[in-house]
Amino acid sequence: MAELLWKRGTTLGQGGFGIVSFAFTSNALFHGVTLPSLIDVKSCNYSDSRSSKEEVKILQMFKHFPYIIHCFGANISFEDNVNLYNLLLEYASEGSLADRLRNYNSLPEVEVKKHTKNVLFRAHCIHNNGIIHCDIKLGNILLVGMDKTSKIADFGLSMTLEQGMNQKTRSYQGNKKVYGT
Repeated sequence: MAELLWKRGTTLGQGGFGIVSFAFTSNALFHGVTLPSLIDVKSCNYSDSRSSKEEVKILQMFKHFPYIIHCFGANISFEDNVNLYNLLLEYASEGSLADRLRNYNSLPEVEVKKHTKNVLFRAHCIHNNGIIHCDIKLGNILLVGMDKTSKIADFGLSMTLEQGMNQKTRSYQGNKKVYGT
């Protein structure tokens, strides 16, 4: 049961697919891994959990890649009379690049260069593994640790390269019909 693994804390963000909350754990064992004492929990209504379930699969592909936010797995909880599907994620102690920019109004050039280079490298690695992220933005670049290591998060809209090519083909065929070519 989720209550034994973690306790939901402050809501950190809310999007179209659910909410992300800070959570405390009792360093419980989950799928053979000891959870850290602080995690992020991304939750959505269980009936709307299809993209979250796909996200877990993609994150598991990158479980040994240090520049993707780590997913410890998923579980189901019953809160406020609603079944929730929860992704148990690495805690981003320094927030996101969007938070950092909002808090400081600007960033030093050296930091901008560092994060730009890192994000491009990480996106390249993701693409080399056959995944298109589809939602790279400052809010999905999370900063972890004292050195503010940037990690890509939120793979809820991502797709495989094959899925992307199929969409492109369907779009091209649709345009041919519209333009009569």
